[in-house]
Amino acid sequence: MKSLVLWSSRTGNTKAVAEAIFEALPGEKEIMEEGREGNDLSSYDLVFVGFWGYRRGADPLAQKTLSSLFGKHVAIYATAGTWPDSEAAKMYLANAAALLPENATCLGTFLCQGRVNSFHQKKLAGLAQETAHEMTPERLARLEEAEKHPNEEDFARAKAWAKEMADLVTSD
Repeated sequence: MKSLVLWSSRTGNTKAVAEAIFEALPGEKEIMEEGREGNDLSSYDLVFVGFWGYRRGADPLAQKTLSSLFGKHVAIYATAGTWPDSEAAKMYLANAAALLPENATCLGTFLCQGRVNSFHQKKLAGLAQETAHEMTPERLARLEEAEKHPNEEDFARAKAWAKEMADLVTSD
């Protein structure tokens, strides 16, 4: 089996998770930043697509990648400042999976919490001029917790998930 791990990252979160996934995968494998893989993905049995949360879905580069994976086994992973088991997390992953072509197979999804970008950091400090979301005590607590992720526990979960995805393809 040959796997490809793609990632798109703004803060380094998704890249770090991609590296954990890559490390856990058996067999022949490659890892690279999205947009650098070229157009021929025919030799890969499994493609992992990673992204940073963007407007309740995948970032623009990952959107383009996801919509191009015709006939592929795909595993989708993401990092975002939201709680991993929240409705928002489910929406990020579902919206990303909906971009896959009809003949692609989404084997599974994974999301872990991660540090947020500098705009939100400024927002935390009260420096942002305009914000899309009000800074509530709950949101502040969630963003403060996100600063601690991804961590070793997240990497262990990502590795276990990656092995499950690979097993699904090899048992196919």
